[in-house]
Amino acid sequence: MRTTGRRALGRSLRTLILALVTALLVAALLAGTALAAAKPATPKAKAPNGTIDTTKPTFTWSKAKRATKYEVRAYQGSTQVLKKTGITKLSWKAVKELPINLDLTWKVRAAGAGGNGAWSKSLTFTIVPLALAVGDPYEGGVVAYILRRGDPGYNVNVLHGLIAATVDQSIRIVFSVDRPSVSTGPTGTALGTGSANTDTIIADQGTAYVYAALLARDYRGGDYVDWYLPSKDELNKLFLNRAAIGGFLDRGTYWSSSHWDAPTMWVQEFELGVQNHQWPDGWGAVRAVRWF
Repeated sequence: MRTTGRRALGRSLRTLILALVTALLVAALLAGTALAAAKPATPKAKAPNGTIDTTKPTFTWSKAKRATKYEVRAYQGSTQVLKKTGITKLSWKAVKELPINLDLTWKVRAAGAGGNGAWSKSLTFTIVPLALAVGDPYEGGVVAYILRRGDPGYNVNVLHGLIAATVDQSIRIVFSVDRPSVSTGPTGTALGTGSANTDTIIADQGTAYVYAALLARDYRGGDYVDWYLPSKDELNKLFLNRAAIGGFLDRGTYWSSSHWDAPTMWVQEFELGVQNHQWPDGWGAVRAVRWF
């Protein structure tokens, strides 16, 4: 009888221990599931804050626990002016221009397995454009021209203009070693057409050798990657403002990216300012530009 009782007690203890272990495992599993499904913490908005000078600001914030993505929103009063979801980093640069001289607010929230977290505290900022003048150092180069009313791309609310590299990328380089290759080349001559011209030239000529348009596109002044060979009208702005920009050859002939007539290209002679045309296998200088 005693043996039977001890066996029964042992079975009861084992059953109790098994039940306790099972309960602990279930509790741990439930806790883990609850943790995994918990909403992410709230990030802290960092910048922009206060007065800034760029119409496409970079928004930055702190890391939030359990976050896999972030969402940014900006407002003018109660009107939403910007929304970006699915951000996987702790910063994001706006791709659209925001209004200037107005109080704007922005906030950020995190998203994760448990859904969306709470919005951060809003920050207020105001965009006040820089008072720029031709010849001022700016964004990797020198301000070469500021758009005026009637110019392509002019915006009364946003300052735009042309930036020239601080030095020539070459004082003696060909436009092309193959004259016929540019017979159907880029035709844009107006302000704002040089970058597309440069793309057309590079697509036609490739990268097997160095030439004017490729040299301009490969320039990395200020770590910017959008430099290009200026169009005919853009090149003329460089000539007109050459004293403020500086560094040009007094008697140099500079390549534009604009096609004149099969197969010659527009150039500008800086001694007298004459715009002329030249065979692409001739020699010319290069000064890269970009827009702000």
